[in-house]
Amino acid sequence: MEHFLDCSRIVNRWNRDTPPRLWVAPGDRVTLQMKDASDGQVWPGISPEEFAQLDPLRIHALTGPVGIEGAEPGDRLVIEIESYEHEGWAWTSIMPGLGLLPDDFPNRFLHIWKLEDGVTRSMPGLEIPLAPFCGIIGVQPAASGEFRTRPPGINGGNMDVRHLTAGSRLHLPVLTPGAGLCAGDCHAAQGDGEVSINGMEAPMTVRFKIDLLKKAPLTGPYVECPGPLEPEAFRTCAHHLFVESDEDAREAARRVVRRAVDYLVQRLGLSPEQAYVTCSVVLRLKISQLVNVPMITITGYLPEAIFLEPSRQLPA
Repeated sequence: MEHFLDCSRIVNRWNRDTPPRLWVAPGDRVTLQMKDASDGQVWPGISPEEFAQLDPLRIHALTGPVGIEGAEPGDRLVIEIESYEHEGWAWTSIMPGLGLLPDDFPNRFLHIWKLEDGVTRSMPGLEIPLAPFCGIIGVQPAASGEFRTRPPGINGGNMDVRHLTAGSRLHLPVLTPGAGLCAGDCHAAQGDGEVSINGMEAPMTVRFKIDLLKKAPLTGPYVECPGPLEPEAFRTCAHHLFVESDEDAREAARRVVRRAVDYLVQRLGLSPEQAYVTCSVVLRLKISQLVNVPMITITGYLPEAIFLEPSRQLPA
C-alpha cells in the first residue's frame, strides 16, 4: 500500500510518547514531504538580518512519527530508500560557536545554492555533483522524556551518513512499540565531516519502503549501500589530499580543513567563508591511521572534478 505524509506538522524533538501521525504495515511504501532543517526559516532571497533571527530551537524539522504495525522492541526496522526529489535550492551556513573551526569563523554567513540537473554551479569556479540523502532517519528512543535531535545514537537520528542515498537500505533497532519513524534534515550534497555545521540543507520529498524483521535485534544502525560510494565525476578524477597527524584527531582535522580552505581561496579567489562552506559540502575527511600510537592521521580529499578550469597551482 502507498501512503503520503505532508510536512504541515513537524517534530523537532525525540519523544517516545509522541503519537504517530500515520500507521503503515510492513511492506508498505510511504512518501514523506520534508521541510529543510531550519523548519522553513531559510529561503532563497532571505536577508542577512532575517537570517540572524533564525531560532535554533526549531532545528531539526522532522516529518513523522510513522508507526509500523506490529513493531516491538527487539525487532528490526528495514527502510529501503527509493527516491529523493529536491525543490531546486539549498543552503549552507556558518553559525557562531558551531562547526569544526568556530574560532576561525566567528561571524554568521549564509550561502544559497541553486540545484540544477544533478549539479550546482552556485559557487564561483566550481561544479559540485548532487548526491541527496537524509541527514536524519531514526526511531523513537527507549528512554522516556524529550530529547534534542542533534546527537545521533542507537536509534539512528542525526547520523549525517552521506551514503543514505537512493538504493540504500537502513536497518534500525525498534526501541518502542510502533517504532515511531521520523526523518528529515535532507542534504543535496555533503562532505565527510560537514565541517561548517551544514551540508546543502534542502527541502525534499522522499520515498521509503518499510519492512519489519521480527526478533532480529541490532546493537546500532546498519546500512546496506549498493554503491558506488562516490558520484561518477569523482570516481576516476584526480584528488588533492591534505594530510595531518596529531594525538588529537579533531586538531588534525582542523589543520586539514584550514589547508583546504587556503587552497580554495588561493586557486579561485573565494572568500574564506565561501571556501569553508565548500569544504563542508565536498571535502572528504578520512582516518588514515590509528595504530601509530599516540598519533592519529587525518586526510582530507578534495576532488579535482569540482573545478571548472584546470590549474597547475600547488598548495602550500
